[in-house]
Amino acid sequence: MTSDGAGAKLWGVVVTYARPDTLNSMLAALSRQTRPVDYLLVVDNGSDAEVARIAYSHGADYLDSGDNLGPAGGIALGMAQVLARADPNDWILLVDDDNEPADNDLLRQLWVFAQDLSSREERLGGVAAGGSVYRRQFGIFRRLADEELTGTVDLDVLFGGSLPMYSVSAVSEVGPFDADLFWGFEEGEYGLRMRRHGFRLCAPGAVFLRSRELAGTAGVESHRVHTPQDKAAWRRYYSIRNSTVLARRYGGRVAPFITAAGGAAKSTAAMLRAGRPRSDVALAPLGALHGLTGHLGRRVDPGRNSKE
Repeated sequence: MTSDGAGAKLWGVVVTYARPDTLNSMLAALSRQTRPVDYLLVVDNGSDAEVARIAYSHGADYLDSGDNLGPAGGIALGMAQVLARADPNDWILLVDDDNEPADNDLLRQLWVFAQDLSSREERLGGVAAGGSVYRRQFGIFRRLADEELTGTVDLDVLFGGSLPMYSVSAVSEVGPFDADLFWGFEEGEYGLRMRRHGFRLCAPGAVFLRSRELAGTAGVESHRVHTPQDKAAWRRYYSIRNSTVLARRYGGRVAPFITAAGGAAKSTAAMLRAGRPRSDVALAPLGALHGLTGHLGRRVDPGRNSKE
């Protein structure tokens, strides 16, 4: 594979867990991109020999994490591996194993955008095809309206499924993802940490809007975006816990309490309406409590409750 952009390389990190067919499809989709990845690392949270075989068949390196570290831990591990070899002018691409790019030219468009903007912006931390901004007073992320997606769009977080790429020099300064978050809002924490360090995060507005159109979400108003009622209880736990952690670190004085109480109340009500078992329902307030008290790490195992 070859690189453009004044010799800069693009290092890709894919974290996967127990779904080799999904990974195989994603790696095939990456190979169809008009701008190839120069180096690709697959971090396997499931220690699966089939995943290793698939990674090598696509020309990627394979790293067995040795345990289920969650997306946050897997990305942190992959970032550390890349940082040991990359140059400051290189970029790190983070790839969700189940979010295939809808456009085969998307990676090239983002690469060109990053190279052009970084030539004029000394503190460019990262770019992506999507993201949002953070309302610090309330500790929540706001979905940008379609009409805001013009020119260069400044963001507080780069969405995990939107091919986010980060400057190696910025990652070297800020550090990798917070592995203690395990699952959920790990990209939000990283974006806010980047912003606190004075780095800019951006998306090309036209690409952002086009990505929405391809996904069928253009024209959707923010108040119409709802959490699925059958969302797994363990996912609700980590979402509440980690959004509360973000509010504690980056939000206003009352933001952690708004986030914790609001998240726990909504999830508890939703699971009660759905007739979920008490063991599931209890995870919502537990997530709020752990977020407020800083109990991080893998506290609840995925798949331990009734809904995956």
